[in-house]
Amino acid sequence: MRVRVWPVRDARGNDGPLLLALHGWAESGEAFGPLAAGLRRRWTVVAPDAPAHGGTPWRGGRRYSLEEQALGVRALVDALPRRGSDRRIVLLGHGMGALTAARVAAMRAADVVHLVLEEPSRTAVRGRRSHKDLWTWLVRRQAEDWGERLAYAAASYPGWSEEDREIWARGTAQVDPAHLTVPLDWGEPLGPLLTGVRCPVTIVHGRRDRGGIVGPAAAHRCAAACPGGGEVVGFARAGHHPRREAGDLFCALLGEVLERCGPPDLDGGDVSRTA
Repeated sequence: MRVRVWPVRDARGNDGPLLLALHGWAESGEAFGPLAAGLRRRWTVVAPDAPAHGGTPWRGGRRYSLEEQALGVRALVDALPRRGSDRRIVLLGHGMGALTAARVAAMRAADVVHLVLEEPSRTAVRGRRSHKDLWTWLVRRQAEDWGERLAYAAASYPGWSEEDREIWARGTAQVDPAHLTVPLDWGEPLGPLLTGVRCPVTIVHGRRDRGGIVGPAAAHRCAAACPGGGEVVGFARAGHHPRREAGDLFCALLGEVLERCGPPDLDGGDVSRTA
C-alpha cells in the first residue's frame, strides 16, 4: 500500500490531530494534497492509495472488494503512531472511500473519534453507475493524452483549481483497469454500514444538478442510522467534490471537527446544516 503523508508544520514540534483520508474511485491519495494545504498544515494528513489506484497494486482475485480494502486500511490504522495509549483519528472518506471509511470506523471504534463522509457512494441501494459504464469511461480517459485529459477535466469540473485538475488527471491515468474485469463488490449500502459506527458522523453532500450523487433525503436517512449521532451538511455551490468546489467552506467545517470547537463561520446561503 502506498501511503502519502503531509506532516504538520509546527515549530514547537506538535503533531496536531491526525486526519486519515480515503479517496474515491479512479483517483489516488494525492487528491488530498490541496486539502492539507488548505488546512494550513496544522494537522497531519495521511492518505493511502486504494488497491488498483495510484501506487498500490491490485493483487487480483475473483472480485474487487471494498471489504478487503477496509482490512488494509485497518492494518494502516494499527501501524499509525500513538501518543501514549491514545491515537485519536478523524477519518474522511470520499465516494468509494466513504464506504471503506465507514467499515474502518466500525472496526476501530477506540481510535476513530469522528467520521466525515464527503458525497459517499451507496446512500441508496439503487443509482450506481454500471460496471460497463465505469469500464468505458476509464478506457476513454486513459486513451487520452495529458492535454486531452486536462481539457476533459476543465470542461467537466470548471470550478476546480488547475492543481486539482492535474492531480485528477494523474490519478485517472494510474488506475489499473484489470480491477474492472471482475465483479465490483461494494458490499452493503451506507445506511446499514453506519449502524456499526459509534463515533459522531458528518455527511457532506453537494447538489445533484451540479453533479452530486447524494440527495438530502438519502443523506438524512443515513445520518439517522448513526448510533453516535449524525449530521448532514449541504453545499449549495458544489457537486460531487465539495472540498474542491467549495474548499474554504469545507476546510472550515473540517477544522471544526478537528479542533472540537464550536460551529464554523459558514455563510448560510452556501451551506445548510442539520443534525
